Formats: sequence, C-alpha cells, structure tokens
Amino acid sequence: MKRILTAAISGTIVLFLWGALSHLILFIGTGFTPLPKEDTVIQTLENALPGQGLYFFPGKDFRRTTAEQESAFEKKFETGPVGMIIYRPVGGKPFSLNKLLTQFICCLITSLIISFTVSIMTGSYQQRVLAVSLLGALSCASVSSIYWNWYEFPTSFFLAQCMDQLIGAILAGLVIVKLIPAPIAYKN
Repeated sequence: MKRILTAAISGTIVLFLWGALSHLILFIGTGFTPLPKEDTVIQTLENALPGQGLYFFPGKDFRRTTAEQESAFEKKFETGPVGMIIYRPVGGKPFSLNKLLTQFICCLITSLIISFTVSIMTGSYQQRVLAVSLLGALSCASVSSIYWNWYEFPTSFFLAQCMDQLIGAILAGLVIVKLIPAPIAYKN
C-alpha cells in the first residue's frame, strides 16, 4: 500500500505539472475565439439569463416535451444557430487557489486509480506503461469525443485534449510503473 501511495503522489505531481505545461503549449488559442461585441453580448446575457448555468440553444426541456415542441426544436436545430453558453454572472480569478486545489485533487484521484491498476498488472515495464497510456486514450475516446461529436467543440481543441490526455498518461505511467513492481503471476 505504501508503494501505491508513493507512486500515486509522484504521478499526481507529474500530471499536475504536465497539465500546467500542456495548457501553456497545447491549448493557447486552440479552438477559443474572442467573443465579438463582447460588451453587447454580456449585457444581453445579464438581462436574459436567470443565473449561473450551462445553457444551450435552441432550448428544449428534455424531461417534458410534446410532439409539437419536439418538432419545433428539431426545425430550429436544423436551421440554426446552435450553441452552448457556460455562464457565471459573478467574476473571479482565472487561476484561483480553489481551481488549482481542485485540479490537484483530480490529478491525485487519477494517479490513485492508475497506481492501483498498475499494482495488479503483470507484464514488462513497457507493457504496463503501454496499458496506462491506453487509459489516457480511453479518457479521450470516451469523454472528449462526446464534446467534439455531439456539442461540436472545435476539432483543434479535441485533438489538443487528446494529446494532453495521452501524453499525461504516458508520463504518469513511466513514473508510476517504475515505482510499483509487477506482481508475481499466478495460475488458477
């Protein structure tokens, strides 16, 4: 258990530092466009939205929709515009201690999962690092692809996200697998 915790803490540091670096390299300008007429749009949002939330348009109440409402939604969706807005009416710091702490905890949880998984993996060092790398690819294929496909996040953002996940998993895997020896294989 001590090795798992040591590996998880080491992996956390690697993931956290890689995340900072990757966001300074991979994500600068990737898929993000400044909002034209920002002041006008912000004033409209302040007047129109009831509070913080994830808003989409055309709007639809997925819990209660009549056939007529569904038909109207589909027509609006087909003719556009279509989009999402993540809205928070109150400002804040882009790099607050809370956000950094939350990211660190997410990296710790990820590293604990990887460390436990590695602790029960047999195979060579390279095979185990490859398996951890595939976990990074899994996160991209199972989560990031949803945002790209269904919500039409820009392809450049999706590809940067995939590179971030894959490289982070490789780097964490190199460290974690080094710190946790393979268990002795057994037969049932």
